[in-house]
Amino acid sequence: MDVIKGLFGAGPKQPPKLEDDHVYPTGLLDDTKSFRDMILLWTFCFNDVLDPDKLHLSLNRLLEVGDWRKFGGRLRINDNDKLELHVPREFSPERPAVKYSHQAFDMDINDHPLGKKFPKATDEATLFPGGKVFQEFARASGDPVNGSDLLEGDKPQLGLRIVSFNDATLVSLVWPHTLMDAAGLQALLQNWSLVVAGRESEVLPVLGARKDITYTIAESPTTPDAIQELGPDEELRITPKLVIGFKIFIFSMRFLWDLLWLGGPEMRTIFLPKKTMAKLKQQALEEVVATTNASEGEKPFVSEGDVISAWTTRIIASSEPRQLPVTILNAVNLRYRMKLLMESKGVFAQNLATASFTFLSPTTAHGPLGPIALAVRNSLVEQTTEPQLRAQLQMNIANTEQGGGMMLFGESNMMLVIISNWTKAKLTEAADFSAAVVRQGEATETRRNKLGAMTQVYFSSAKESILTKNIVVVKGKDHEGNYWIEGSFHRRTWLKVEEEIARLASGGDQGV
Repeated sequence: MDVIKGLFGAGPKQPPKLEDDHVYPTGLLDDTKSFRDMILLWTFCFNDVLDPDKLHLSLNRLLEVGDWRKFGGRLRINDNDKLELHVPREFSPERPAVKYSHQAFDMDINDHPLGKKFPKATDEATLFPGGKVFQEFARASGDPVNGSDLLEGDKPQLGLRIVSFNDATLVSLVWPHTLMDAAGLQALLQNWSLVVAGRESEVLPVLGARKDITYTIAESPTTPDAIQELGPDEELRITPKLVIGFKIFIFSMRFLWDLLWLGGPEMRTIFLPKKTMAKLKQQALEEVVATTNASEGEKPFVSEGDVISAWTTRIIASSEPRQLPVTILNAVNLRYRMKLLMESKGVFAQNLATASFTFLSPTTAHGPLGPIALAVRNSLVEQTTEPQLRAQLQMNIANTEQGGGMMLFGESNMMLVIISNWTKAKLTEAADFSAAVVRQGEATETRRNKLGAMTQVYFSSAKESILTKNIVVVKGKDHEGNYWIEGSFHRRTWLKVEEEIARLASGGDQGV
């Protein structure tokens, strides 16, 4: 098939289809070219000793409940070049739901040469190594590196690896990005926790497993009541900014030229203490008041997410010697925006993110923090109404049916900054494995989390890509309200980040 050859080289040989397998489709926002080739590794750190067998058996049991079974599927490309999940009618040792491995170290985690390097919260803003450094704990022999690996043989798409220490446990999950997003992961962790606790009857059903909900929420309302509730259809307001034709060619050539001269990006972790975040937000609000014509008594608003988007974008722009327009692509999770999804009594374990786009002039991108944050806020408000999101989905569907790829908006010479904020998913709070604790690790006097709750989340992609530049992932807050952020930047940008971190630590008022 041409798609397999184009995406996976010569194309792996898929095993013959087993007629009694259950076949699940993948969704519009799952089966993308970039997601097909992206294997994600997640490591969740627990400062307690957990029972690995109980965690493994509980996950297996969850994947036998209703349409949670799709998580135990095998990736296949059908005759229409669409990605499917083929799920064994019954899981068995020969055809397991999950690829599982366990390793135990007879030592404390801080006595392990790599384990002792896990970042810990500090008093000031700090830079740490990125999540890729800790892949040793997440990967097991035979784990996939790309989507092609999962198309060969009869391999579960979901992997579980547990590493035990005398005072801690690392629980890692490996899966292709075609399976779900961060909010889907939140749902998996929450419902896995219910099974661990013996509360299987409370597990929420997986919705939309057989019919992609994306097409449903993209449908135009037709009745007067539906139009009043969801809003009438609108034209997508940012359509004039669509980068197509010769513009996308120019953008791609410039992107590749930069890679040729600057090389691949580096992933590192940025730690922003709660107090530092408060100062940045206060600075942004003061600058908004000083630079806008707000009515007397009108209180401006920007969120912490807006400020993080502005702060990172400003740093990235400052590292570019050319005066370029900037487009900020902020991932928007439809679960928090579309009425049908918000009111559903179940979970959508899939990818359900689209985007908002903020367009900045070179002057604004290099200017004060506040106006950038306000621009991000305004674009979110304007572009994430039901009618605007519906219009974007309708355009996405039409584009996909015509064989198009990812839609970009902006200018052909733009600097593109991609930001994904997982704060609403509250991943550090999503798992409650207290029922699997066999021994408390960290003492009650010093710990900041509940028994059986994770302390931190680390993620990376199994295969490095030189294309992942200017990407910001806000992993969210820890139990003390501090932010943890992963950045994938060129070296010259990290130098600017280092300057900004030093400024914040010294209490300086001037940014980059």
